[in-house]
Amino acid sequence: MKEIKALVCIIIFFSANFLFADSPLTSTPFHEKYTDVDIVLEAEQSGTINRKIADYLHDVNNPVDIKAAVINALGWDINGKNNAREYTMIIYNSYVISDDMISASTDEAFVLGYLHAMDNYQDPDYALQYLKVAQQSNSKSYTVNLIYRLVKAQKAMDTDFCKAWNQVNKVYLDDDLNIDMREEARKVIYDYMINYKGYCK
Repeated sequence: MKEIKALVCIIIFFSANFLFADSPLTSTPFHEKYTDVDIVLEAEQSGTINRKIADYLHDVNNPVDIKAAVINALGWDINGKNNAREYTMIIYNSYVISDDMISASTDEAFVLGYLHAMDNYQDPDYALQYLKVAQQSNSKSYTVNLIYRLVKAQKAMDTDFCKAWNQVNKVYLDDDLNIDMREEARKVIYDYMINYKGYCK
């Protein structure tokens, strides 16, 4: 009897963790299609931001899709991470994010927003403030739009799985965007998100 109770507890534990992990932000490891890029591989292996990674993310001359892959590679944790906080300390010598940091460049708003989204994927509202700024400033970037919509899908799935799918599908249907993300990476996100389409009536 004790063995059965123990087994039930284990099943409940792993089921709960699966539910926490099974979401738009945690189930779309598109960085795997960029591991031929050294900085992405380093981020994947460390999982924690360092000076080299922060400098890469801060450099406006680096492609936004690789920046996205780097942040995706840093990953997530069910207990949260602090990569956004460490990024601001490394780059700005402060843990406080000011409006000046956000308005510095479209990429900076994108980096800070996506870092916060991955750090605290269960509460994406704070991240969306910055990603909205990035999307409005770079409205033609496929990468910026897709990550913005992916984070919005993360929020939508709390109440409406169909809405989560529609958020991301808007990007896939938009032929006016500049395709600045690898096709294989886009497919990783699509192949996961299409599972939500079945909830649309």
